[in-house]
Amino acid sequence: MNHSIRSGALGAAASCLVVSLAGCVEEPSVKPDMGPSTYDASGTMPCSAGAPTFDQACGWRVVRKPGGGAEIWISNIAVRDRPAYRVLTFSQGEFSARDGAPLRVTKDADQWTVTANDQEHYRFADALITGG
Repeated sequence: MNHSIRSGALGAAASCLVVSLAGCVEEPSVKPDMGPSTYDASGTMPCSAGAPTFDQACGWRVVRKPGGGAEIWISNIAVRDRPAYRVLTFSQGEFSARDGAPLRVTKDADQWTVTANDQEHYRFADALITGG
């Protein structure tokens, strides 16, 4: 938008004001879910994105449920541009992902290996669930 202010009998331009507006950035209306603020335990677990190398460490929090269930919040290794969590629910001996992502789950002795979306790999001890 250009505005010229003219003054004098001959109409000479006394000044020129140029205003330019760029788009405004809106804050997201929904804040990212940062996980439970009250939890039973927290720590890190081996994890990896892409290949199951388990060469990284992902933070986690667990909320244990009556009857042996648990909700596990894990820093999502596959998302790097914002805070994100892989939320696993353990109930009646089985895992599910809160967002419905497909899971592959194996257990060797007391170690669980969970793969989500064929891209995220997490490994943790049974004690994370049971507290033992």
